[in-house]
Amino acid sequence: MRYNNNALNQAIAYYKKKLSAKLKKRQIVLVELPLHNEKAFFSLAPLSQAIHELGADANVFVLDGESNMLKTLRKTWELFAELQMGKKNPGTIALKEFICSVQKKTKSKEFEKIFDAPDLELVATRTGFAAKGISLDYATKWFKKFKWNQLLKTAEKILVQGYGIKKTEKLSIGFELLPKRKDLELPLQDYLDSFAIAYTFALKSKKLCKKTNMGAETARMSQLEPTDRISDLSATISGCEYEKKIFEPWFNAFKKLSPIIGANKLQIAEASFSIAGKGYGGKHFFGMNIGYPTPNKKSRWQGPGQMLLKPWWLMQTKIDPRPPKRRHAMTETLPIENFVRTCNIDYFEMRKRDDEIKKVLEKCKTLFVKGRPVKGGQTNLVLDLTHILTKKSPVLSSDIEVNPISPGEAAKIFKVKAGRYGNFPGGEVFLTPHKMDGIFIGDIVIAIDQSYVIGDKNPLVVKVTGGKYKILSGPQNILKAFGKRKKEAWRLINEMEKSGAMPKSIIQSYRKNFENVGEFAVNTNPNARLSRYLIETEKLARMIHIALGSGYEPNRETLYHCDIVINNPRQKMDIYGTDPKGKEHWIIRKGKFVI
Repeated sequence: MRYNNNALNQAIAYYKKKLSAKLKKRQIVLVELPLHNEKAFFSLAPLSQAIHELGADANVFVLDGESNMLKTLRKTWELFAELQMGKKNPGTIALKEFICSVQKKTKSKEFEKIFDAPDLELVATRTGFAAKGISLDYATKWFKKFKWNQLLKTAEKILVQGYGIKKTEKLSIGFELLPKRKDLELPLQDYLDSFAIAYTFALKSKKLCKKTNMGAETARMSQLEPTDRISDLSATISGCEYEKKIFEPWFNAFKKLSPIIGANKLQIAEASFSIAGKGYGGKHFFGMNIGYPTPNKKSRWQGPGQMLLKPWWLMQTKIDPRPPKRRHAMTETLPIENFVRTCNIDYFEMRKRDDEIKKVLEKCKTLFVKGRPVKGGQTNLVLDLTHILTKKSPVLSSDIEVNPISPGEAAKIFKVKAGRYGNFPGGEVFLTPHKMDGIFIGDIVIAIDQSYVIGDKNPLVVKVTGGKYKILSGPQNILKAFGKRKKEAWRLINEMEKSGAMPKSIIQSYRKNFENVGEFAVNTNPNARLSRYLIETEKLARMIHIALGSGYEPNRETLYHCDIVINNPRQKMDIYGTDPKGKEHWIIRKGKFVI
């Protein structure tokens, strides 16, 4: 490992010892530090794992100046404490009305629990983190800079070409904390590398946009776990602030509370970037139990993230006339070498090949995908592209789609005011299949709650009939993880139906699409390599990937999306389409691009 593992372990042990008397299981720690404090930031790695090993949660604010959200949270915690003490003033009266309106609707006392203040607040000082009755030295001896200048250049390329970031815009960055040791199924070094990636991204963005803030919270190992209460309260406040003009009891009550806690001064970051490791964000109480309505109340959103982004593939997007407020892109906890190699590229140049593949797919009625026999069987698929040919569905690419100057193909076809979403590294041309038949052999990697290596000796064999899939065989660990993901997603659908937070049409759509193939994609990134990371290998030029679950079109969504990468060169695949006149148009022949 490129970092000092002994120093890291010593730092974790030091923080555990210092915090053990202050923290109990299921408590939460708020950590606040300024963006310019490099020592404080890199101390977060051992600090966060120490907190998690003690059974507590962490929620981190890394600030470029003041945070209106943190001010709002502190005012809300103050009012809630006063409310519990029986004090009556305009603030406590408004807060009580808001909480009671939600709890009356949900018939639950759970909502008020998210208003409890953090159990411990750590604030960065010149020499360390400080709280009432405790001080913690910074611990950065584990860290050393690696490819630092290349990381800065990579961040600049993503921000300038990928985002088209403007001087007037604000950027929010989400990064991964170190989980418990037992939850570290991916290499520790990847998580440590992600701290460097996030920090250099923030440093570069500070020079390119108006303001940059960073944040992180404890990941959940199950989709069914609630998110930490600070994140839950933050989401509730931002979502209700955006919805406060809608006439419903909880929003009517929040409208009175908003100026008292300063929610009316919150600002939305126009762009966001996140690094994801193993796990999930967790359930958001208000979204799961009430939801955020569209202005005409014909549909509801699950959370403010969806509502502000307005992805083109969600049914709510067309019903909601409000313009999107944010564009978002994400990556995995990648090694620095992989991140630099795949992301510091000319995105506009890569787009040229994407456009050539798009042209082929857009002129064809049928697409054929056929490989040679390998262990597990033979990939042999037929896709009906009539929906593409008749311009009812788009062919999309993942290169510069969070750049506002790039064409919004999906928004144009579906006639929606949609936001922009993408991945870094980019490099794929993809579509949502409507009719697909055959078998495919997944033999590289699959994304479930993290990336899992498949391997060619025991591949994932999937049969597709009319666009519905059935897994015939595969590695037991993957089948188990995939089964858990689907089981939890189905439970979430049932919970939403029971609470009434989502319209029946969306619940029905989730169920109807549950066994669907959601995506077919041709990968185009020339710098991507075979690796254990889905986000890289699903972009590796000449490979293809197919996703099970949610699709990228309205009425094709469900609550999971698991990509599977297929080794095109090894299977020596032919990929070509035929137009309505029967003429062949080739993309890949025997595993090699002909475009």
